[in-house]
Amino acid sequence: MALTFGVVRERRIRWRHELAPIIAVAGLFADYLSPAALWTILLPLGCVVLLAALRKWTAAFVVLVLSSWVAIPAAAITVTSIEDSAGEHRVFALADAPDPRHDGFLEAACDAGAIQVEILPIGSGRLINPRWVLRKNIQTFIDLHNQIVIEHARQDDLCHFFY
Repeated sequence: MALTFGVVRERRIRWRHELAPIIAVAGLFADYLSPAALWTILLPLGCVVLLAALRKWTAAFVVLVLSSWVAIPAAAITVTSIEDSAGEHRVFALADAPDPRHDGFLEAACDAGAIQVEILPIGSGRLINPRWVLRKNIQTFIDLHNQIVIEHARQDDLCHFFY
């Protein structure tokens, strides 16, 4: 309540205006903190529907674009496209997270020098030391990027996988 010249006026809360950012942030937090499962697409989409019902179109669009179901694949496709335009085929790996696909799998299935393994400066004692959710999302990006690179190399007949 505000006091103006002896008159008590009540401030009204514009809940529709105040609720949109809370829903958007909650939807993105729920999306990025949830496990990697198909049902988790319902979390950001539910928030998009709620924001659209409130007619907050910009907030709904931002939640949709920043959700892990759109942002991570878009980033992986963008990085792969840039590498393809330069004629490079690289898979990424984390220094402290060994993956058996990178240890000898690519060398056995691909032509010599067709695909290079790049160790990213991410991990303990490195440039970036992510923990928990950020590390999980970086690993998701790396896995998706590597799948795209291997599929492109297979289509270009640089690798011969039997699966």
